[in-house]
Order: sequence, then C-alpha cells, then structure tokens
Amino acid sequence: MVSWSEGSYSSSSSDSDISSRAPPSILCVEWTGLATDLSARCEHQAICEKYVAFQSVDSGRRFLGCAQKEGPKCGYVEWVDPEWPPQLKTTLGRMWDMYEDENKTRLSDNLANAEGIFKVLKEKENMEKDLRFFKLDFAKMVADKEQALAQLGNTQIALTDLKEELEKKKISDKSATNIHQVFRAKAEKELELIKQELELMNQERGETMKERDEVMQERDELKKEKKKLEYMIGDLFKHKEETKSKIRKVREILDEFE
Repeated sequence: MVSWSEGSYSSSSSDSDISSRAPPSILCVEWTGLATDLSARCEHQAICEKYVAFQSVDSGRRFLGCAQKEGPKCGYVEWVDPEWPPQLKTTLGRMWDMYEDENKTRLSDNLANAEGIFKVLKEKENMEKDLRFFKLDFAKMVADKEQALAQLGNTQIALTDLKEELEKKKISDKSATNIHQVFRAKAEKELELIKQELELMNQERGETMKERDEVMQERDELKKEKKKLEYMIGDLFKHKEETKSKIRKVREILDEFE
C-alpha cells in the first residue's frame, strides 16, 4: 500500500511522473494546501499545491500541481504516488465506466422526459387557448340569447296588448267579426312560431352546456397529467440521490485499498 506520510515524496521523480495536464481532483484534508516543504516548482517557478486525483484509474493518487488562483494554470502535474496495481486499476476503470454509463442513461432519460413534458405543456397551452376562445364565444352566444329573449318578451307583451284591445272592442257586424278572427289567427300563428324558436334555443343551450362539461372534463384530465409529471420529476430527483449514493460507495471501496 502507498504511504500517505509527507516523507513519501522524492524530488528525484522520473519523467513519467510529470504530466502537462492536471486531472480533476477531490478535497482531502490529509493532503491539501501549498507544498512548502517540498522542492517541486511548477512552470511559473512557484510553489506547487497538493491535490488528490479523482478521475478514472488514477483516482486517489496524490500529485503536485500549479497553485495559481488568478489567471490560467500552467498545467504542471507531478505524481507523488506511483500507479496503482493492475487489479485496482481494473476495478477503478470498471467503476468509472459504470458511473459514466449511468450518467449517460440518466441524461437520455431526462431528455426523453423533458421532451414528453414539453409536449404535454404545449398541448395544455393549446387547450387553454381553445378554452379562452370557447368562453368568449359562449359569452357572445349567451348575450345573443338574452337579447332574443328580451325581444320575445316584448313581442309577448305586444300580443297581450293586442288581445286586450280586441276584447275591448265591440264588433257589431260580420265584417268586423271576420277581421277579429283574422287577427286572432295571425296572432296565434306568430305565437306558435315564437314557441318553436324558444324550443330551438333551449335545445342549443343544452348542447352548449354539454360542450362546456366536456371542456371541464378535459381540464380535469390535464390536472391529472400535471400530477403525473410532478411524480416523474420527483422520481428524477430520487435517481439523482441514488447516483450520489453510488459515488459514496466508490469512495468506500477506494478507502479499502488504502
């Protein structure tokens, strides 16, 4: 096993221990800060900083790198620990491959879910737009029906006044009686036409109420779809926690090899 003591570093490192590209690192309280006690210097001729690699088969290896905080780093890397044994490198490589495959699968699933969510939201937006137009048309139709009912009421009042006027008149001759009968027949015919129009209006109103109920049912279905989407998003966050758990297990395996 590689010792993590400060004395394990040697200034006579071979060329294979020096690289020009720093790997990703992870915080380690036992190996951090400036390497003031070591002679290594980066390409800026400055004191190096201590890092612990966290990438593929080099995960857990200590190295020295550029300590620049501002401006570009020079990319200097000098490994403190030697390469891991082949068995450990194979294990780390497989774990990182599993982690990357899991991330790719998760990304693909998230993309598919996002496309599905976008499609549902677009359909919901279109349905809400159609619902707004339907409400406007329905309000206009109701206003027209109310106007028609008002006209019908005025017509009924006029017919009532006509009947009262005819009843008050004293028709003494046959011609006057005939005229009265003609007016009455005409009034009754007009009343029958008005009743038919009322029945037609009531039938149209029933159909309108039926259409409104269908729209309300579609809105309820949209609410159910929204709930399903919320559950799907919750599952996505749950999978994210599972990925974090896998990373912690990888760290525990690394600790066992130390």
